[in-house]
Amino acid sequence: MIIKKYYIRYKRIFYYLCPDIHFKIKTNMKKRILSALVATALCLFSCGKDDDNGSSTSLKGDWYIHTMYNLKQSINEYNWYTPNQCSKRTVFEISDNQLKHKRVYEDNSTCKEDFKYYDYTASNSAFHLTITADSPKGYKGQTATINYEMKNKELILRFLNDKGNDETLILHKRGVDYSHLDPFVGYWRLTKVQLKSGKTIKEFKAGIPACFRGDIVASTIGFTIYYRLSDDGVKCGDEERKTFAWAREGNTYYNVSNGQKVPIPFSFSDDKQTLFFGNTNTILVFQKQW
Repeated sequence: MIIKKYYIRYKRIFYYLCPDIHFKIKTNMKKRILSALVATALCLFSCGKDDDNGSSTSLKGDWYIHTMYNLKQSINEYNWYTPNQCSKRTVFEISDNQLKHKRVYEDNSTCKEDFKYYDYTASNSAFHLTITADSPKGYKGQTATINYEMKNKELILRFLNDKGNDETLILHKRGVDYSHLDPFVGYWRLTKVQLKSGKTIKEFKAGIPACFRGDIVASTIGFTIYYRLSDDGVKCGDEERKTFAWAREGNTYYNVSNGQKVPIPFSFSDDKQTLFFGNTNTILVFQKQW
């Protein structure tokens, strides 16, 4: 009876915050509770973006991938991702008139290199690229255009990738301090869910069962929450994903996805390394990984 009461409470919160999303009732009560908790999180949480605070950095230098937004063809979805062990070695080396894209990617569990060098001009927030004669890969003289934006010391690239799909890369410059960014920006991992009823607090720890997990990948312009629940406490269900835009006005944070603007209560602790979000009775606890 207590479990059912919790579930109804989560369901009402979910409808209030995300009225445009239909909440499907699960047949298994335990999974319904966890699904409702995650669903509440998806709609409750948003975070904000700091202004540039008057600081800036030049294009020249070495840039690496912080987060990326692209299409994963196996699931036919656009989401935010962190670079894997291979792509985190990718570097964009930018000088006065040359850009060296030293791309590292994974192929059959092996890191492979695909280096291309370009001469470039920059105008109207776009790089106009021409492959150089000494480029290790590519055809000499081949051209391309990449849109870019400099904001909060980040270099944001938007382009069509080699598969013809839209892609966004958020790049950070080596040697630059990014502590001015909102504390939400980064990679978070769910550690537990807390349920409160009167003076009683119950906890569902992530990883029990092994498939119960959650992650947040947050850039300065959007975030994706990934979660995987158990159907029966033993067997793992499919991974689910939700992607949202977010904004902050003053000290108030908003979920601004799907044309809605919903203020969200949340808090940090442990020098902003632990994230709590939810309502008074339901709190999801995440730990920052980087």
